[in-house]
Amino acid sequence: MPQAYFDAQPSPEEIERRLAGLGGWFEIDLDRLSANLKAIRDRTGAEVMPVVKNNSYGHGLRPMCSALVQDGVKWLMVAKLSEALAIKSWELPCDVVLMDAIYTARQFHQVVEHNIIQVVYTLAPVQALNDAAVAHGRKAGVFIKVDTGLRRVGVDHNHAIDLIKDIAAMPAIEIKGVFSTLMQQDDQDKVILERYQAVLDQMATAGIDPGMRSMASTHGIFHYPHSWFDMVRPAMCLFGVYPWAPDRGSGLKLEQILTFKARIEELKPVAKGETVTYFGKYTASRDMRVGTLHVGFYDALPRELANRGTVLIDGTPCPAIGSVSLNHYLFDATDVSAKIGDVAEVISRAAVNDLVTTAETAGWMIYSLLNHLNPVVPRVYLRGGTPVALHEVPV
Repeated sequence: MPQAYFDAQPSPEEIERRLAGLGGWFEIDLDRLSANLKAIRDRTGAEVMPVVKNNSYGHGLRPMCSALVQDGVKWLMVAKLSEALAIKSWELPCDVVLMDAIYTARQFHQVVEHNIIQVVYTLAPVQALNDAAVAHGRKAGVFIKVDTGLRRVGVDHNHAIDLIKDIAAMPAIEIKGVFSTLMQQDDQDKVILERYQAVLDQMATAGIDPGMRSMASTHGIFHYPHSWFDMVRPAMCLFGVYPWAPDRGSGLKLEQILTFKARIEELKPVAKGETVTYFGKYTASRDMRVGTLHVGFYDALPRELANRGTVLIDGTPCPAIGSVSLNHYLFDATDVSAKIGDVAEVISRAAVNDLVTTAETAGWMIYSLLNHLNPVVPRVYLRGGTPVALHEVPV
């Protein structure tokens, strides 16, 4: 059950005690997560199936899944069988849709045994699922992926109805949904929606229930109301991230839920003309005080932030200076009152160094930054400003 994860956590006081000994951590606000989920529900009026692949885009798989199910989410979508099996082992009361390709008899039996809903788009895996389901004396659920133009995976929309009829005829298979994906290109997406609707119309003519009809992921939620159908599949927008500049004008108000914090490890004077970090990457233009944080490229920070990033000290922006090392990040502390052990916001919710701005400053896509968040960096989860969970991965 979702509450079981939070019930098993240390007390807020114990989490604070442990936090005092951390050099860097990601802080994740579950109230903002709840608010974003509500905003998406209110906007679309559709069932929400969060896409929590890749460690919930760096936010932590188990804490995110537990919090989302607490907030009434009934479906989760993942990319890997290992993710689906992990969620099922936590006994969360929700369906899990798996996008991973599976190949072996053991995998087909695992999917059936654990009631995982498998994404399918060719006949052979469906037949293997049917055989496994018969062996287990139950039905296997499938989500059918239709390729309407993206041309990654999926049954071609021109031939989809033939496959769908074959699937519907299998005795131990239940169609739970039919979905596709927008191309995120206006002129193409109009055609993609028409192709998807044509497949749904063919199913209706054949008397086949499509289950959940789903097209919109984050981009569709922002820009294409006609793509909302029965179910939407948010990922980054759920975490309060607007991937592209036009998304901010979509009318959907979201709040970034993640902050990257670190303690000041060292403060030292650097005289005008002296250089800082490898290769003398930065030369002091004045007598300075330089702060060092014990975080770096290993944790989340692109090396391209060298001499370009920003750190917040008590809300005051301080320029990052020198190269980004594997485990060190330096900043100009000359104009702020700071001492060793104080907390800096390496990635904040302020526009000057929020997730999107940090990615853009480095010349990265926000997708790349989120999926670069190191899973072994501790994650602290807050409700009402109080820590309710501490997630640490052994190394």
